[in-house]
Amino acid sequence: MLLNFAELDLKNKGELYHSLYKCIRDAAINSDIKKGEKLPSIREAASQLGVSRTTVENAYMRLCIEGFAESRPQRGYYITGNKGKTNITPIKETIEKNIKYDFSSRSVDTSVSDTLLWKRLVRRVLWDSGELTSYGDCQGEYSLRCAIADYSYKSRGVLARPENIVIGAGIGPLLNILCGLIGREHKVGFENGGFQTAKSIFLDYGIETCSLESDSNGAKMQSIEKETADILFLMPSKLSKISPLSMARRRNEFLDWVSKEDRLIIEDDYNGELRYTARAVPAFQGKEPQRTVYIGSFSKLLLPSVRIAYMVLPDFLKEAFEKRKENLNGTCGKVEQLALKEYISSGEMEKHLRKLRRIYNLKSRILCDELKKYPCFKNITLYESSLLVEVETNLKVESGEICKRAEEKGILIMPSNKEGSINLCFGGIEAKRIPEAIEFLVETVN
Repeated sequence: MLLNFAELDLKNKGELYHSLYKCIRDAAINSDIKKGEKLPSIREAASQLGVSRTTVENAYMRLCIEGFAESRPQRGYYITGNKGKTNITPIKETIEKNIKYDFSSRSVDTSVSDTLLWKRLVRRVLWDSGELTSYGDCQGEYSLRCAIADYSYKSRGVLARPENIVIGAGIGPLLNILCGLIGREHKVGFENGGFQTAKSIFLDYGIETCSLESDSNGAKMQSIEKETADILFLMPSKLSKISPLSMARRRNEFLDWVSKEDRLIIEDDYNGELRYTARAVPAFQGKEPQRTVYIGSFSKLLLPSVRIAYMVLPDFLKEAFEKRKENLNGTCGKVEQLALKEYISSGEMEKHLRKLRRIYNLKSRILCDELKKYPCFKNITLYESSLLVEVETNLKVESGEICKRAEEKGILIMPSNKEGSINLCFGGIEAKRIPEAIEFLVETVN
């Protein structure tokens, strides 16, 4: 442990030990240093702080006398707790302990995630010291970009060369790069209610945003023209049952629109690979790669903690990126990127994707069947690639208020943008627990 947080009163030499004791005591009371942490040895602490060993020894002795620390023979001094105050558990930790059923989008079912294989791949990369002794490419490791180019074409029909792919730690860092490339003089139109995180990033860069009137096939052309948007932000994950014929007509309209003047489409294809009941429709980017920025990610396919996403730039933006590249830093760890490259290239990603489709198909059917049992739930809509179900309840209150009530009863759910409706994400809950969770939820909405 470092004691650099300790601000000692060096003017009063006679009270130095008391000053040190007080700093450590207060840190223990406030839980800034935790129970069980080892204090530096007397010699090490004296060297860190520039004081005598006697000063440190006296401070440690007083901590032990008052119960804030203990001396363990042959091992040293350890913090025993915060005797001076009641231990205040952080709010988030309290919530975690009280949650019985998780219908939020923050996690995945542990039975679904391929953690053992992922650990083996990470260990394999760590053993290759040659790869670890150099800085990573700010655009993303070239070998991973090659693997993604092949994977994204086979899984989503994306036309991409490794040179056009930029890898980042989630959609946020990628949109920050994109905003720097496109400049401020634009208006971004979002379909299906939009994506608040993306909207906030555009607004931070001074880029105007608007919400577009949408239907089951996405943004309506009349709304795009009315809002005079010159960038269209597509969100296929917010579409439920897809009619390939109707979708094709709408996309042809998008093609005509984007071909005129200086226009651009951003396609956030979140979990586009995960459709299992509706027919999978290839990404729009494959129809117009030179006027479309495609964004994909792997958080729900692997683990939420593996924050790797990618962006495919059209050539004119790739050239702009090349000019700025020297001033950018990579946001993804090199080890995780190389492990993901192995996961994709070995065929494990495709195998895992087939497994996910089976499991999420089962979960979605169980969830929808359970909801249909209760009259308080109606208008049930499944969004496959978002792994959630939107359901209308009997309550005529704001969605956030329903979420708050549910959380108080130990159920985490997600708000909807419709009054009286909620979103239930089934990605992080085990299939066998869904019936009891819905039965428990009924008490909240009745």
